[in-house]
Amino acid sequence: MPSAYHLLILRSLTILIICSVAITLAIAQDNTDSLWRVFNESDDLVIKVETLNSIAYSLRSSNPDSTLLLAEKSERMAQAAGYRLGIADAKMRAAIAHTNLGNFYRALQLYLEAQSTFEELNNNERVVGCTNNIGRLYNFLGDHDRALEYYEKAVRGFNIQNDPREGNVLNNIGYIHKIDGNYDLALDYLRRAWAIAREINDPSSALYPIYNIGSVYVKSNNLDSAKIYLDSAISLSNMLRNQYILSLAKIDQGKMHLGLNQISNAETSFKQAYNIASKAGLRSELRDAARYLADVYEMQNRLKEALQFHKTYKSTNDSLFNNDLARRIAFQEAEYEYNQLQIQQEIEQERERLEQENELEVAILIRNSLIAGLLSMFVITYLLFVNYKRKRKDHEALQKLNIQIEKQSEELQRANHEIIVMNNNLEKVVNKRTEQLKIRNQQLKEYLSSNSHIVRAPLARILGLVDLYDPEDSVNLPFINESLQESATELDNALRSINEKLSDEQEA
Repeated sequence: MPSAYHLLILRSLTILIICSVAITLAIAQDNTDSLWRVFNESDDLVIKVETLNSIAYSLRSSNPDSTLLLAEKSERMAQAAGYRLGIADAKMRAAIAHTNLGNFYRALQLYLEAQSTFEELNNNERVVGCTNNIGRLYNFLGDHDRALEYYEKAVRGFNIQNDPREGNVLNNIGYIHKIDGNYDLALDYLRRAWAIAREINDPSSALYPIYNIGSVYVKSNNLDSAKIYLDSAISLSNMLRNQYILSLAKIDQGKMHLGLNQISNAETSFKQAYNIASKAGLRSELRDAARYLADVYEMQNRLKEALQFHKTYKSTNDSLFNNDLARRIAFQEAEYEYNQLQIQQEIEQERERLEQENELEVAILIRNSLIAGLLSMFVITYLLFVNYKRKRKDHEALQKLNIQIEKQSEELQRANHEIIVMNNNLEKVVNKRTEQLKIRNQQLKEYLSSNSHIVRAPLARILGLVDLYDPEDSVNLPFINESLQESATELDNALRSINEKLSDEQEA
């Protein structure tokens, strides 16, 4: 249960929010007028598409029919301009309008188409937005497990992008936990959502968690706290002209009065909810208000009035049940068609991928063949070039060798000629020298023969004196020495004379 301090803060914040709502509405009206001026004055189709989408989004809650018309017009203009992002944005605006109008089947189709385009454009921000809205559709259909699955994905995406829409998703998760009876968990998510709304100062975002917190307190029988939050939600709903939340808050207010045994006050709240729902065309809220009014009149024993509202409840509930069943069937059919489309797209993508791989393989084969051919040509050219250089080098070496051989041949021929000439001259010289030697030998023999007695005489005397030589014969020793000296001198002179003659003849 909130403390008095927290309740005081809530009341203060409610006053501030109400004041800011009035300012925001005035600004929003001025902003819408400015957007229309931009649309009318611009000739650029892209700017016109963006402007129409902005105007359509601003009317999504107060006038979903206008949102739908503006979105359809924006989509046609975007198609004419070839502006894919504008087309997808227009589909999202139309999907939001169909959701608010209860056309969940059509809304799902549009969300899926928009999401597919956003994914192709790699626009993660809008992809997350579609994920959140698809979760919202599942929430309306009562498939809480699938709704939570999409919501949790959206929360992660918005948190990564630091997108304040995270608060709206947290509110939706808290709402599901409220419906499922997880009140503590619901309050945790709802307070986080409200905190984000306060941070960005967005009254419309704050309205939903404020109402849901009050609704949780009604369900958990914390009626004092419920009154504070429901009163704030009713004030904000009136300021924002949000008939949906206003009718819900009035129904919960009636439940609170029933819990406090304030039957008259409960009747007033339920009647107000009934009238609001009836005027706004909110059939679910009309059904619930009719049921509670029937119960209140039955408690007061006003059976005729109780029967009247019970019939309204019964007919509305049957109609809603049939419509809900039809919507669920249509929704499942849409899912099936979407899954089939996804399967077909996957098959087509796989076929395209295989074709691309085949084309890539062919391209790679052609490229590799070209590369191999070029490499082969390069190698062959290189080998031919190397072979040419080698042959040219060998040819040059052979020419040089032939020149050397020719030179050597010429030199050999000259040498052979010289040798032949020399041989011829040598033969003559040898013959001449042989004749000269023969003559010389003959002359030498004759000379030696003629001069041998000249050498023999002194040599014979020396040999005889040597035999007579006696170192102890002092009488004949002087004579012998003198005679040896004379004979040796004579022999020496004779030999000198012979040598001189031989030298002279040899020189001659």
